[in-house]
Amino acid sequence: MSDEKSKFEELKASIEQLRDEINVKAHLGKMEAKEALEDLEKKWKNLQSEYKPVANEAGQTAQKTREALGIVADELKAGYARIKKLLE
Repeated sequence: MSDEKSKFEELKASIEQLRDEINVKAHLGKMEAKEALEDLEKKWKNLQSEYKPVANEAGQTAQKTREALGIVADELKAGYARIKKLLE
C-alpha cells in the first residue's frame, strides 16, 4: 500500500509541476501579447492619422505613400493575427 501511495505522490507532484509550468508560460504569453498589442496600437493610430491626407491626395507621390501605408497595414494585420493565435 505504501508503494502505491508513493507512486501516487510522484504522479501528483509531476502533475503539479506541469500545471505550474503551464501557468507561468500562459502568464508570460499574455504579457507578450499585451506588449505586442500596445506596439500595434501605436502603429494603428499612426496609420489612421496618415491615411486621411493620403486618401485625398492625387499623383505619383500619393501612390508611393499609399504603397508604404499598405505595407504598414499588412504588418499590422499580421501582428494582430499573431496576437490572436497567442491568445487561443
